[in-house]
Amino acid sequence: MKKMLILGCLVLFLALVVLLGCATVPIKSITQADLPDLKGKWKGFYQSRDGSYIQPVELEIFNEGLKGKITYSHADRPATSSPFNGKIENGRIIHSLGDQYINLNLRMGEGKMKLEGDYRIQKYEGPISLDKIKE
Repeated sequence: MKKMLILGCLVLFLALVVLLGCATVPIKSITQADLPDLKGKWKGFYQSRDGSYIQPVELEIFNEGLKGKITYSHADRPATSSPFNGKIENGRIIHSLGDQYINLNLRMGEGKMKLEGDYRIQKYEGPISLDKIKE
C-alpha cells in the first residue's frame, strides 16, 4: 500500500513537471520601460490566414521611438522593405499606414523575447511572429 502511495505521488509530480514545462510564456503588456529591450533585430515569419504560405520577415527597431525597418520575403519576387513606425497602444506595438497594420504582443521569459500578432498588408493578412536576435 505504501509503495502504491509513493508511486502515485511520483506520477503526479512528473505530470506536474511535464505540464509546467509545456506552458507558454504569457503575454506581457508593453510599457515605456520595455523600449530599450525592444531595440535591435528580430527575425521570424508571416503567413496567410489560411496557412497556404509562410515567408520570412525581419524587423529592425533602431531606437526607443520604435522607428525602424521591416523586410518581407516573398516566394516569387525580391524582398520588400519599408519603414516601421511603431507606437505603444493598449500594451501592444501598433504600426499602421492607412488600412495596413501590424499589431504585436510581447512575450518574455527564460531570457527570450518574442513579438507575436497579426498583420494586414495590401490584400494579405494573417499571423506574424518574430524572435529577438541576440547580438
